[in-house]
Amino acid sequence: MNNWQDARMLKLAGFAANEFLQGYVTCNTDRLSELACTPFAACSLQGRVIANGWALLLGDAIGLVIHHTTVQTFRDYLAPYLRFSKCTLNGSEDFVYVTRSANATTAELISGWHLVRDIPTAPVETAQVPDVSPLINEQLIERRMVLIQQACSGRHLPQMLALQEHGAVDFDKGCYLGQEVVARASFRGAVKRNLAAFAIDEPTAVELGKTYEKADGKGEVVMLGEKQGLWVTRI
Repeated sequence: MNNWQDARMLKLAGFAANEFLQGYVTCNTDRLSELACTPFAACSLQGRVIANGWALLLGDAIGLVIHHTTVQTFRDYLAPYLRFSKCTLNGSEDFVYVTRSANATTAELISGWHLVRDIPTAPVETAQVPDVSPLINEQLIERRMVLIQQACSGRHLPQMLALQEHGAVDFDKGCYLGQEVVARASFRGAVKRNLAAFAIDEPTAVELGKTYEKADGKGEVVMLGEKQGLWVTRI
């Protein structure tokens, strides 16, 4: 078992949690599973992604795996609506543990990685559990899969981050916050910026959430790896 320290899991529990969440995320929560993690995004009224990650069923709750820097932003996003619901978001964040092998207690996350569903509420001898954050980060970049951090929150449509390519956006489900803007941008071809990989030529000049310019183009950096990153650039 490995610790994915970049990520945290929130748990949404209560009456009709699936139905509640359906109105605030881009995926179809009726299709959530215990066996596989479903990509999702949460958007502002303007259709900009404030947080994204993966959702799965945990038996008594829905697990929401997001980057640790967006936890408070996501809490603030749901807070006004939770007051009028019968759902609760757990007060603390769980650490996320992953493994290379699948078994009855795991759910498929991304290629080669499975999330451990029975997550401890505190680190399990942290020094003895390897942190695979850099490894997963590199793999996400190679697959053009963005995991939004706080520096990039609320700035891009899901299509600008290629989230629809990974099944995070269901265009046939019912309404959700920001849905009108997201759908209109897609069906009217209004998205003029796209996600692309770029090589990092000057590591000290690249900053997450900032524009990076080089000889062969420029874009706003949304993920950073050791030698390459992902940016949102004009088509």
